[in-house]
Amino acid sequence: MGGSGKTTLIAKTYNCDIVKQHFDCSAWITVSQTYSTEDLFQSLIRQFYEAAKQPVPLDLITMSYRKLVEMLVNYLERRRYVVILDDVWDTELWNNIKVALPNGPNGCRVIVTTRMEDVAAKSFEVGSNIHRIKPMEKCDAWTLFCMKAFPWNAKRCPEELEDLAKDVVEKCQGLPLAVVSLGGLFSTKHSELEWKTTYNSLNWELSNNSMLQPIKSILLLSYNDLPYRLKHCFLYCCLFPEDYKIERERLARLWMAEGFIEKVRGLAPEEIADRYLVELIRRSLLQVVAIDMNGLPATCKMHDMLRELALSKSEEEKFCVLYDERIGARQEEGVIRRLSIQGSRTEIKPWEGMTQLRSFLLFVSEAPTMINELLSDFKLLRVLDLQGAPIETFPDQIITMFNLRYLNLHRTRIKKLPESIGRMCDLETLDIGETKVEALPNGIVKLKKLKFLLSYHLSDGFNFGTGTRFPPKLNTLSNLQVLGYVEANSTVVKEIRSMTQLVRLDITNIEGSHEHLVLV
Repeated sequence: MGGSGKTTLIAKTYNCDIVKQHFDCSAWITVSQTYSTEDLFQSLIRQFYEAAKQPVPLDLITMSYRKLVEMLVNYLERRRYVVILDDVWDTELWNNIKVALPNGPNGCRVIVTTRMEDVAAKSFEVGSNIHRIKPMEKCDAWTLFCMKAFPWNAKRCPEELEDLAKDVVEKCQGLPLAVVSLGGLFSTKHSELEWKTTYNSLNWELSNNSMLQPIKSILLLSYNDLPYRLKHCFLYCCLFPEDYKIERERLARLWMAEGFIEKVRGLAPEEIADRYLVELIRRSLLQVVAIDMNGLPATCKMHDMLRELALSKSEEEKFCVLYDERIGARQEEGVIRRLSIQGSRTEIKPWEGMTQLRSFLLFVSEAPTMINELLSDFKLLRVLDLQGAPIETFPDQIITMFNLRYLNLHRTRIKKLPESIGRMCDLETLDIGETKVEALPNGIVKLKKLKFLLSYHLSDGFNFGTGTRFPPKLNTLSNLQVLGYVEANSTVVKEIRSMTQLVRLDITNIEGSHEHLVLV
């Protein structure tokens, strides 16, 4: 059953230092229902190479099936490895990938998590062990609930709430996800009256949605309790693929471009976005993956059952459309505002309702052949996120998107931006980090509304970035708050001194002659 703690249990084991030291290499793959074997192999290779601090082959994404298998076998046959295959739905998965995972005498391990008994039974023809997760003991469920629900009271339940709280925990049926979700929900309630009101809502959800599993009714209550703006922020996260590690800064800029962030006097929009994210995490609607040096979430992800809820509510409220290779669009082909295309080789046929699209996110390993045709229909687009898309040239159609506020080309293969980019006068975020763009055109200084500009590039044959060359008059970008990475020269360094809105600056190639100009 979903939410029983399978992934959490394996993650605790996988991330243990003793376990890490026992194996030469390791990889964790979340196997979506739309997986392709080639994508899995590419992900394995990428994780093995990055963990070993070796350059990932630049042609990895274009390698044939045979070449991928050869590379994995050659890499693993003399190593002791552990591979986690999380959330498997396909009984044929093992037959599809075992050719690339040598079963030698080195003590290697492959671990599968699944909700489905037949997947567990058919995964391996060699000796294997099936561990069935049992519901939490009542005392453990109570302890976990108190940790989540009462951080303001030393994680102890006040006496006047104890009967209610124990009844709430009983309704969770020992499922950890239900316990932490309700704990997060009740942590926002500080009076007995609020507790009773929320408790009655829980009973209503459970009795009026008797066809649903109790866990789904519990998650639905957690969603319904969210403030209006946080509901939109939560639903937005389902536009990312399953188990996707979402960067905090990227998500915040997307929320800002969408207009989800309210204006609060004395606080920057990014600070409000961070508060929204922390609140979703506190309510256990998002999970922290990594913390940055300031103690803020660096990356987060959405539990697969919460993502299923978000997809269902998004379809019901016509908030967005998810299009993947397995089921096509998750909504009738009417007018849509937000579209996410996912999968390895997804193709999509445009329909009339796309002309009203406001936001487009692409998550594919091979760009759809009709990508240029699609973009030509998106005249009203405000958000365009092509991070990681395998495109090599800047799509000309983007220049005609005069309403665009957010453009993410991070980790694409583009080499230059057109001079005409200066026509995109509403652009506030431009991310060309980890691309091959070495110098920005003069037109960049015409983007007067630009607030976030990320622009370091990758050199051929290397996986580390260097600063990007900027044209003169950089200081005319008077609203710029984040700039990185810029390659230093005397002109750039002088101009940066007058950019009073900058809160973050990443600069490379600083020389002794520049230091006094920066510090003055």
